[in-house]
Amino acid sequence: MVWLILFLYRKDNRKEMLYASIIIALLGPASNIVFIVDWWKPMTILGPDVAIFESLLTGFGIGGIAAVIYEDVFKKKVKPRKSRNKEADKWKLLFCIVSTACVGYFLFYVLGFNSFIATNGALLYGIGFILFYRRDLILESVVSGLLFFGVAIVVYTILDFLTPGWVEAFWYWKNVPEIIILNVPIDDVTHYLLAGAWVGVLYEFWQEGRLVKMTK
Repeated sequence: MVWLILFLYRKDNRKEMLYASIIIALLGPASNIVFIVDWWKPMTILGPDVAIFESLLTGFGIGGIAAVIYEDVFKKKVKPRKSRNKEADKWKLLFCIVSTACVGYFLFYVLGFNSFIATNGALLYGIGFILFYRRDLILESVVSGLLFFGVAIVVYTILDFLTPGWVEAFWYWKNVPEIIILNVPIDDVTHYLLAGAWVGVLYEFWQEGRLVKMTK
């Protein structure tokens, strides 16, 4: 619902939403393989284990919302750099995404860290990778993370109202203390802050773009 509202709200950033949604949707099933080991095990339409459709759908929503939430709130749009090397930028984006995923898998499967550390460690790497090249995106990255966490609070609050106790029922609480902040489990607080900070600047990083004020 939130994704659809943002998609209908502005025509000019629909392409950005779709690109980010598709990218994160593809990462959804890959990350859920790790999450269900020691993070959570939700009931799904297709069964209690890894349900590809649900993971794709969740990733699709997360990607689109996180990508444009900053732009929508502050009435800005992305202006790509005209003189950029499109082919090089495409490969740089691909390397950022693939290497971020590889870092997470390496931390989890090779070094044996739990899914909380592995996933958030990967996101920190991804954020660092982008900001190393684009220090001008630091503010947008931080604020995007905070705004995306705000969206998570609204969504979790609605879900808790509709199905009270769902968090306590589905979270394992193996990696972090059983703390819930504004209806969001403490591990998800960190995860959404970092996910929003990473996804929120992916498109600008790819397009070598900068944010400018919208014109009427």
